[in-house]
Amino acid sequence: MDNQNEQTQQEGTLHNYRKEIDAMIQKVSKLKEDEVMKPAGREIALSYTHLQEAKMWLGHALGMLGSELPAQYADKAQLNN
Repeated sequence: MDNQNEQTQQEGTLHNYRKEIDAMIQKVSKLKEDEVMKPAGREIALSYTHLQEAKMWLGHALGMLGSELPAQYADKAQLNN
């Protein structure tokens, strides 16, 4: 496998990780609104923030690899509730 093809494959992997993290962000967001979870509110808020940071850093990694993010490819997860 040549370097360009390998890099493209790695970029696809990073995009998929960002989608998986986005799915977790959406799930944790729902936890933040749950009254039962109120006692753990700070910890849930921190996990939400750190998931956002993880997605951001993977985006930076993609940028360092030269990947440009087209508007239609925003790495948003589609949750089926």
